[in-house]
Amino acid sequence: MKKLITLCLALIAVASIDAQTQVNPFLQPENNAKAYLGLSTGINNMAGLLGAQVEIVANKNLVIGAGIGLSTWGTKWALNLQYYTQGWYKFYLKGGYSRNSGLEDFESELELQNGSTEYVLMDLNPVGNVFFAAGYAWKVGKRNKFYIEGGYAVPLDTEDYYTLHDQVELSSNSEQALQLLRPGGLVIALGINFAIGN
Repeated sequence: MKKLITLCLALIAVASIDAQTQVNPFLQPENNAKAYLGLSTGINNMAGLLGAQVEIVANKNLVIGAGIGLSTWGTKWALNLQYYTQGWYKFYLKGGYSRNSGLEDFESELELQNGSTEYVLMDLNPVGNVFFAAGYAWKVGKRNKFYIEGGYAVPLDTEDYYTLHDQVELSSNSEQALQLLRPGGLVIALGINFAIGN
């Protein structure tokens, strides 16, 4: 985790230095935004099922992003880097880190090892993910953009991601259901970002 944060900070520092030495396409008359604010939704989306995000223009190809929102595993926040290969309204690559807060006193009807079903009280513990995605952005209006993206999120917490309150043993079906509910796996997202700044 410390190595991941150090790597992100190093990339941000390099991007900031690079931004001072290159011409920023966002400062051109056709697109002079310095940042974007937006809303997004999706499955394993960096801002959860529904959330807000901000993107800061670092240089002519690189954007530093952050998001926060609501998910099935509590609140979610994320940091990411986006690399636009051919322009701001085309194909891009994204990578970053996200963390879900978890939920306390979560209750669900689950199957037990003896075959019966009952409501089980548990805590959903915090889970972190490293995610990678590719997307495409379309220009909306003069400077805004609509995007879709797909990718994969790799969970960093694969054990002890829930804590049972009661002394019960879950069936393998219930454990698989909780594993599917846990953050991680296929990423599908869409959103809209509004340009700000001159």
